[in-house]
Amino acid sequence: MSYCLLIPHYNHERQFLAFLPQLIATGLPLVVVDDGSNDHSRAQVAAAVAQYANAHFFALQRNRGKGGALKAGFYFARSLGFTHAIQIDADGQHDIQDIAGFVQRSQAQPEAIICGKPVFDASAPKARVYGRKVTDFWVALETLSLRIKDGLCGFRVYPLTQIENVLDQYFIGNRMDFDTELLVKAVWLNTALVFIETKVIYPEHNVSHFNYLSDNLLLIRLHARLMLGMLVRLPMLLWQRLRGR
Repeated sequence: MSYCLLIPHYNHERQFLAFLPQLIATGLPLVVVDDGSNDHSRAQVAAAVAQYANAHFFALQRNRGKGGALKAGFYFARSLGFTHAIQIDADGQHDIQDIAGFVQRSQAQPEAIICGKPVFDASAPKARVYGRKVTDFWVALETLSLRIKDGLCGFRVYPLTQIENVLDQYFIGNRMDFDTELLVKAVWLNTALVFIETKVIYPEHNVSHFNYLSDNLLLIRLHARLMLGMLVRLPMLLWQRLRGR
């Protein structure tokens, strides 16, 4: 098994450049996917990444959204020979000290998606914290299970073979719907999920690309689609539950 850190980047150069030394210190190869950032931001990140032999930079010509960047990153990482990609955000929200534990759990269950279950501190916006509870409710209905402990955290270890299978079988959204939709459809394919608690912070002066109006509307449409998809797959999901899978 071969692991890399997969970091989608979009106009986060200040946060990313501050976070980069910690990422390099993990000793893991980096795959940075620039999601159509402006010229200044893309150039700064590309120059910083180029200083390290074990870091790879891949730029998309236009902004595709977080999901689109990660899909491109999965295939790019696969082409470089990696079997697993550790998704971590570019802005330093995730606790880098937990990477070793995520990898250790992945090595024990190499076909499972290892997912972060956030533990928030006082910096977390209340709307984000309570909004996750709404998502937890819907994904439980959409999978007829409690297998998804958190559908929004972007700190995960993805086994690339299993992820490519999900992407081959199903449409997965390209934007803020990606993290949730991928896990729901992984459950539909009976892919193993493992959740590990991890500290998540919201750094001071952080730049968020989450739009409360458009992205919440996107998530509403997502759950409508997933509920319809669940009804179509209801017999299969009930059979999985009866078999205890």
